[in-house]
Amino acid sequence: LTRALLESWATPSAAAAAGQAATQSDGWRAFRYERFAVVGSNSPRNQFPLLSGYGSLEYARDHGGLALDCIVPGFPDTRAPTNHSCHRWVFDSYREAGYTTMFGTNMCDWGVMEEVYPFDTAAAPTDHHLMQPWCHVDYDVDKLYFRPVSRCFGPVPAHEPLLTYESQFLAAYEGARRLSWTVYLEGHEPSFRVMGSLDAALAAHLLALRARHGHDTAIFLVSDHGIHYGTFYDGSPSGPREHATPLLYALLPRRTLAAWPQLEGALSANRRRLFSPFDLHATLLHLLSYPHPPRLPDWSTAAIPLRAKSILQPLPRDRECEDAGIPASICPCLQHASTDT
Repeated sequence: LTRALLESWATPSAAAAAGQAATQSDGWRAFRYERFAVVGSNSPRNQFPLLSGYGSLEYARDHGGLALDCIVPGFPDTRAPTNHSCHRWVFDSYREAGYTTMFGTNMCDWGVMEEVYPFDTAAAPTDHHLMQPWCHVDYDVDKLYFRPVSRCFGPVPAHEPLLTYESQFLAAYEGARRLSWTVYLEGHEPSFRVMGSLDAALAAHLLALRARHGHDTAIFLVSDHGIHYGTFYDGSPSGPREHATPLLYALLPRRTLAAWPQLEGALSANRRRLFSPFDLHATLLHLLSYPHPPRLPDWSTAAIPLRAKSILQPLPRDRECEDAGIPASICPCLQHASTDT
């Protein structure tokens, strides 16, 4: 249902095709990106670049990149004190621009940010957050394979409170600037069956958000990596490909695209061009400064030639993996070449 819904929003509206002004009811145009590629095997390696523009400690160790300097070395055996803080997140950039921020996840921690913050941190990275309901003993188990004892809170699926909280956050700050980052774990298990429990609810959620906020809110639906274990990965020719090029849709208001035709042109052109979580971070910052270029982390001292670029501008057709911070060992271009020959 969700995939069909997103694809139904992928074509230009009749008004846009006729050169007419978009209306609020036009909602979003959806863009699907086929060559969005991971820079590592797991969530920390991919979400740290997305959220901060810097790599994980493991990424820096293995590839010579720059790590986020407020990660606590020795995690998980060593945890940060409650007053440990970090001001290098995309949340900080948006807060400085007048945005209210929110983080939510259906697991009992700060997601990848638990390498920086203890659960009871006194220096939360966002203004609002929700994770406590999923600390129940029946739910907070076997995080890797996402196999809790129960997938429900009473009579409702466990993702429902998170969907509701996100809707309430956006409604509470309607008309104001706001940024939310919501993580759903339904895709993090190897049978692929659990995702189906979220499908109808997510489609309904997107329809409701489009009706109320589609004229002034952009949404990115992103998987930080494909599944990398289980029957559908081990020994499967498609497994490494699906892990290396996870799902990414960008939903942009049609009225914004009508006001900036070059923006729509760039978003369309980049649908089959190579980019990574480092570039998605650049994109989030570019949304704050557009049409002016964003201010990005300085990688001039790094041992790798990372050149992060926003997808709000055309990407080079012949871009190479190293330019996007993608290690050669997982470069989708090289994977495809070796598999197809």
